Amino acid sequence: MILSVLFLSTLVLFAITSVLFRSFSTRRVDLGREFALSGQKALSEGAPEKAVRDLRLSLSYAPDETSNQLLLAEALALAHHPDQARGYFLALLDQHPADGFLNLQLARLARQRNNRQAAIPYYRAAAVGNWSGDSIDERFHVQLELADYLAELGDLRSARAELLVAVADAPEDPAVSAMIGRRFEQADDLPDALKYYKKALKLDPKNTAALVGAERVLEKIGEGSPSVGSPQ
Repeated sequence: MILSVLFLSTLVLFAITSVLFRSFSTRRVDLGREFALSGQKALSEGAPEKAVRDLRLSLSYAPDETSNQLLLAEALALAHHPDQARGYFLALLDQHPADGFLNLQLARLARQRNNRQAAIPYYRAAAVGNWSGDSIDERFHVQLELADYLAELGDLRSARAELLVAVADAPEDPAVSAMIGRRFEQADDLPDALKYYKKALKLDPKNTAALVGAERVLEKIGEGSPSVGSPQ
């Protein structure tokens, strides 16, 4: 009789414990999801500090959620906590070394630290990395950003080389062509600058930025302006 009572008591306790554990686990999942959604909302609304708090709470309930780790890294970078952001991005890069977005974020953080030796390899890795969505467009803009950085460093030769790589993926758009022309001009490559200003005008003869840019370049190289609108 006593053994039966003890056995039944054990079963009851086990059942109660199982119910409580399942309830607690479900609650943890719910809380993790709630704080993740709150963090995403804060990030989209331009409140990175709040996003950091909420995403950290979310990860305390669901520490293996890679998407939330990535969001936290982004929030930390926007909230001006570069060292912490870098730690998260590096941990994620260990898992996905060819990820273009992660390499780009690390390039930008290295650039903020004036660490050219780290920034440039990260930019190059981002330019050839894997991207979700329109990978050609993403790589094009990474290449432009790298060219801008090299020009900022005064390395105009390397900046021109990156621009020549970037234009292979440039869309046929007058605004983009005018923008490329301006970048070649800033990199002191006047022939290519004129080429892309003319291309922009061929696509859109009324493009003011291209017209002004082409006239400016022609003045620099000592030619007149009548040929500006002629096709390349």
